Amino acid sequence: MTEIRDRATNYGAVGATAHFDFTRFPPKGFDVVQRRARIGHGRPRFDAAVAALRTWKIQRLAGIEVDVVGTEEGTVYRPVGFDGNDASRPASIEPQQDFGPDGEPFLQPGDSVDQRIRVLGFQIHAPMRVIAVEEEADSHGVIIGTLEGHPEAGEERFTIEIAEDETVFLHFRAIVREAAWWSKLGTPISKALRAKYHDRYMDVLRSIDVR
Repeated sequence: MTEIRDRATNYGAVGATAHFDFTRFPPKGFDVVQRRARIGHGRPRFDAAVAALRTWKIQRLAGIEVDVVGTEEGTVYRPVGFDGNDASRPASIEPQQDFGPDGEPFLQPGDSVDQRIRVLGFQIHAPMRVIAVEEEADSHGVIIGTLEGHPEAGEERFTIEIAEDETVFLHFRAIVREAAWWSKLGTPISKALRAKYHDRYMDVLRSIDVR
């Protein structure tokens, strides 16, 4: 079996969840999920939520096992940078420099993960890759996409936002369709399972410690 680091995405519309109008024109055959929830207040809450997002803590606290496979040991992939339509920075491999408050390395574009959940006694593997990281002063986003071998196909975008009154929100977007034959047969169960984890993402960010 192909190593996770070497697998391709199993969907074509990579980056679709970053488009401002993605709900109106989703890829054919994909369901659209869009959720927004208040998760707290204040810059410390925002910073803690961003750290949780960048270290896979959201998934782990939601009950998903996560094994991270970086681009290379101790390095990160920096994608091409653009200024308008012109490339302003070439792609490069650089030393890992960003870490969370607990010393956990921050996820970076190009990192892959093997996510695992247990359903009715069976372990389900769900490999994914970090497509993009979006860093702004008042928002921080991560897009992850499914890889070959994932029972579903699609993409998730997590964005932590802080408003002018310092209310902190999680904005979650996804496009998804069933990919594995057994997942297609159990579509109602798959949709219910997805909704359960989407609820958990909101809940864990509300309860995470703020230091």
